[in-house]
Amino acid sequence: MDKKFSLKKVYIVSTLLFAVILLSTYLLLYSITSDLKVFFLFTYYTIFLLACVAIVLYGIFHRLTLFTNELNKTLENMIDGNISCLEEQYDETLLSQIHHHLHRLYHILEAAKNSAHTEKLRLQELISDISHQLKTLMTTLRLNESSIEREISDPNKLQSLLHTNTLLLSKLEFLLLSLVKISRLETGIITPAPGYQAIGNTILTALENIVLAAAEKKIEIEFHYSDEYKAYHDPKWTSEAIYNILDNAVKYTNENGYISIEVSTLESYTKISIKDSGIGIRESEIPHIFQRFYRSPSVKDLPGVGIGLHLAQDIIARQYGFIHVLSALGIGSTFEIFLLNGDAPK
Repeated sequence: MDKKFSLKKVYIVSTLLFAVILLSTYLLLYSITSDLKVFFLFTYYTIFLLACVAIVLYGIFHRLTLFTNELNKTLENMIDGNISCLEEQYDETLLSQIHHHLHRLYHILEAAKNSAHTEKLRLQELISDISHQLKTLMTTLRLNESSIEREISDPNKLQSLLHTNTLLLSKLEFLLLSLVKISRLETGIITPAPGYQAIGNTILTALENIVLAAAEKKIEIEFHYSDEYKAYHDPKWTSEAIYNILDNAVKYTNENGYISIEVSTLESYTKISIKDSGIGIRESEIPHIFQRFYRSPSVKDLPGVGIGLHLAQDIIARQYGFIHVLSALGIGSTFEIFLLNGDAPK
């Protein structure tokens, strides 16, 4: 038994049902009056009424069929990537409105697809570049290892080779950390479990991972620890966000510079200010620095892949916070992290 719904079946069944009801009514009327003239009069009227109803229903059915066919044709063209069908101009009808919304939806989906495709290509290029650099570093380290074995009796050459190895290992560590950060973004494993708790130890955890790099450049770091400041945060992920900002501060601050960290309590937020004496950021670039893979042309020769700040912003945003940047080229930068001063809104 075919139980599929169709407009044609609805049209036929509705017409027949209407006819049966009218005929039943007039047969009942004849059985009561027994007047043939009245019966035939009402029969003619019934036939006329049925014809009108049938014509009206057929008109509705025909228009619905045309509408459905047009809509199916439009959807098929969208699937095939033929946008020209959506550019046609219609009057103010339901079909026109649907075409308009489909046109907007098509462009939104196309823009999202193109954006995802572009980002995928950039990600592939980035991973390919990092992989190539890793292979080059490993090859160089192996060659240096052989050279060290040969020059073991010459202290000067040995010291030079060991220094080169130290630099290569630092770069290797940086590239591996970059791959880890990329994987965190791609797999979506950033799942903070924040709570209202002291923020001091979280900042210290981030500092522990940056002090050696700062010491190599003789950068002074100022932070007055206190356990009185609290914020709504996940210590593990928040320390990762703070570390990424501090890492940038060290990276883009010249030797003998300084970095200061201050914590203050506002009415609704706890603010962490990270100020450095680095190269600063152009005002026009500030809106872009949190974009994924964005790197300023002025620092393209320095190590980096453009994901640290994006990751930091993502982590803070997932905890109902935000980051504000104050900077000027050649003067330095201040990154202000705002975390809720209390539990999360319900």
